[in-house]
Amino acid sequence: MNRLIGELLRRHVLRVAAAYLITGWLIMQIVSVMTPALNLPDWVDGFFAVLLIAGFPLALLLAWAFEMTPEGVKLTAAVPDGESIAPNTGRKLDFAIVAALAVMIAFIAWQQLAPRDAAPASTAAANAADASVAVLPFIDLSAAGDQEYFSDGISEEILNVLVRIPGLGVAGRTSSFAFKGRNEDLREIGEALGVNHVLEGSVRRSGSRLRITAQLIRSSDGFHIWSETYDREIADIFDIQDEIAGAVAGELAISLGIDWQPQAHDRTSDIEAYELYLQARQLYFRRGQRNIETAALLLHEVVARDPDYAPGWIALAGVYSVYESYQPRAAVDDFPYWRRIGLAAAQRAAALDPRSGEAQAYIGVFLTLRHDWVASYQAFDRAVELEPHNAAVLDIFAQNLIDTGYFVDARELAVRAVTLDPLVPIYHNTLGWASMEHPDYGGDTALEEFRLARALGPDLPFSYNNAVRALFSRGRREETGQVFEDILRQGIYPEAAREPIDRLMEAWAAGDTALRALAEDSTFWRSGIADLLEDMEMALDIAEANWSTEPRSSLALFLGLEANYRNHPRWRQHIRDLGLLELWQVRGFPEGCQALGTDDFQCEALPIR
Repeated sequence: MNRLIGELLRRHVLRVAAAYLITGWLIMQIVSVMTPALNLPDWVDGFFAVLLIAGFPLALLLAWAFEMTPEGVKLTAAVPDGESIAPNTGRKLDFAIVAALAVMIAFIAWQQLAPRDAAPASTAAANAADASVAVLPFIDLSAAGDQEYFSDGISEEILNVLVRIPGLGVAGRTSSFAFKGRNEDLREIGEALGVNHVLEGSVRRSGSRLRITAQLIRSSDGFHIWSETYDREIADIFDIQDEIAGAVAGELAISLGIDWQPQAHDRTSDIEAYELYLQARQLYFRRGQRNIETAALLLHEVVARDPDYAPGWIALAGVYSVYESYQPRAAVDDFPYWRRIGLAAAQRAAALDPRSGEAQAYIGVFLTLRHDWVASYQAFDRAVELEPHNAAVLDIFAQNLIDTGYFVDARELAVRAVTLDPLVPIYHNTLGWASMEHPDYGGDTALEEFRLARALGPDLPFSYNNAVRALFSRGRREETGQVFEDILRQGIYPEAAREPIDRLMEAWAAGDTALRALAEDSTFWRSGIADLLEDMEMALDIAEANWSTEPRSSLALFLGLEANYRNHPRWRQHIRDLGLLELWQVRGFPEGCQALGTDDFQCEALPIR
């Protein structure tokens, strides 16, 4: 045995083994980093691993059988003892091993130590305030390219884990997903989303097998803080999501001083129910009548398969909160039925997950449609208390605050929603809407937000209509005409609307007599005509017709063009009929309104700015 060990040492077999193992390790580390970064096929790192393993015994065999001599490579047995230069070769191998070890240590320091020690302890607390991350949609690398809903769902689930971590800013889902399929520079993404870290990755699914790669990158310089690849069965998907979110949170906690502990999350043990849930969520975000209807069907199956799965109930409530907006007006008799389903789903979700702000927000939405104002606002307040950094919750509440005249509170929440999720068009629309009647802002601020909403969502009708309302109320005819042209070009209104638009713009240019004649002959934008004519009785006639037929009747019908009749007796009576006076008495009167005695009130006309 001693002779064999001596011969192994003389022929440098052990030195070659050490050098090979160190070099092979370095090669695999480089491959593991570059494979997800370059979106290379998942067999690349496996290929290198097999190649290196197969090469190891070959390298040892060559070291045993051959020796380097001044005349070249010769069989060891053919080299006379006096001519061997093995000692010199051994010293060279020693130097090579030391150099490889130095590179290995440097690589470990670069990969593990640098990002953790980059910020000294004295600045960790300051950096914690800036700890933020965006979860970009994971790329679907499956062979058929049909797993986008699954890769999107994984990204969203990881985001939902991260968003619950105190002290960590997480970019909103919609803004992060706006970069899907766009090969943007990470620095630009970080700047656009207001975050200093980006989590990206990919998903490859083959049958029941998954390969998920994820990497956490510092957006300012593209530095890879952490990366990992997971090869698992689909049954392990929840464990993988928690591992990725936990690893990201752990890295940020160490480097930025975040106090974080893992938390339990709602799960379903039914993988098929989970896949149906992911498909429904993707359809919900895409909107459209067919998508919304299909999402509702899928979610009904989800909650039937797992009645205790809170996210399924939350998603179902969300679908029914918008369901009637995508149905023909002829279906108005079905609205109460859909609302009952939505409220029941939201209440079930809240019972299963008392921590869910979204569930409380949807309860608030459906209670407002019943005009149960006090209970609805208690639910909204609870929703914001539970999830103060959920942009969707903030926007839902902001819209309802506008409906009931609380413009100051609404704008505060709308600003927060836009800050958290800056690329969502509906949030900018809400902010513009709140700014229109805010005592410190007004038309120009509102119009800029409506412009941003149209730029982000060219097919969103609300921002066009609200811009027209704001421009009408300020008598800005040329700009109104430009927005109408945008409406027609984007297909928001059918081409058949061009004729009434042209008639309206011609009458506006001709003066009050032509406008009044048009109002008697056409219903197109009659409320705008009433405002231009400053005809309060005409405006109230139009509004009262809406109050009696519009199923979502609320204070939203009194805004913008009709703001100057807020103290008219007919308007005040409608406030009583809706039950809003009780809300104001309990919650406090909105800006510009005040109590008169115990059962009356008055409001000032809102100035047009």
